[in-house]
Amino acid sequence: MDNPAKRTPAFALFGEGRIFPDVLHCEDINARAHRHGWKIARHRHPELHQFFLIRSGGVTLRLAEGDRALPLPIALSIPSQLEHGFIFADGTQGFVVTVPVEVLSALVPAGLQRIQTHPETPRIADLFAAIASRHADPSGQRDLALRALVVALGCDLVAGVPPIADAGATLRARFEDAVRTHATQGWRVADYAAHLGTSVTQLNRIVRQQADQSVMGAVQAHLLGEAARRLAYTRQPVTTIAYDLGFSDPAYFARVFRKRMGVSPRAYRNRLGTEARG
Repeated sequence: MDNPAKRTPAFALFGEGRIFPDVLHCEDINARAHRHGWKIARHRHPELHQFFLIRSGGVTLRLAEGDRALPLPIALSIPSQLEHGFIFADGTQGFVVTVPVEVLSALVPAGLQRIQTHPETPRIADLFAAIASRHADPSGQRDLALRALVVALGCDLVAGVPPIADAGATLRARFEDAVRTHATQGWRVADYAAHLGTSVTQLNRIVRQQADQSVMGAVQAHLLGEAARRLAYTRQPVTTIAYDLGFSDPAYFARVFRKRMGVSPRAYRNRLGTEARG
């Protein structure tokens, strides 16, 4: 049977590269929507979850099964892989927070993999505002604070939702936890499968089904995502980043990074306007 998801454009962030260089991204709705004529065609994000707070204006949510005009103000939780689009009224105000699914893996059993809508509450509004403020401020324990805030937001948006029994989603969440812990140790597919108590075939099938990539592709994406974050937000030398992430040869790390990102680690850092030296 043909899979409609395979025909739907898969974007990391409205067409940007697959490696996400931060804990999350936060911006005003109109930062992108107005450039697209306030219409976002249906698409999906294989590795990214999105939260929206739409406060004023107007919005129609476009799903595979049809369009839904939403009452405002409203918060939305859009899971990865869900085909969706938007028609916004001119001048619509609000926020969109885009976050790699691995940051929210603990919430998968709570129902985060289903689309959720929630009326705006003072606490939800405060969480979006706090995320926007922390995202714009590079000082302090920024990454830790952003992780905590976005998990708190996710908790509010799935509150009262019956938990789901999805063995594949649960295995993937456990795999992502294992990747965060063991990716720098050079684990191969068989190591992850043994750790998770499953077969290599089953693990590969679940990861490819839910993430559009192989097990080792997901591991490499995690490592290069961490490299991108360090290049963007720290002054660590490139060689230190390479060794910290388990690459025994910085030159090999640079080649892998260039192949995936299209630029060298130093060029990536310079493009983001940092003053760090690699």
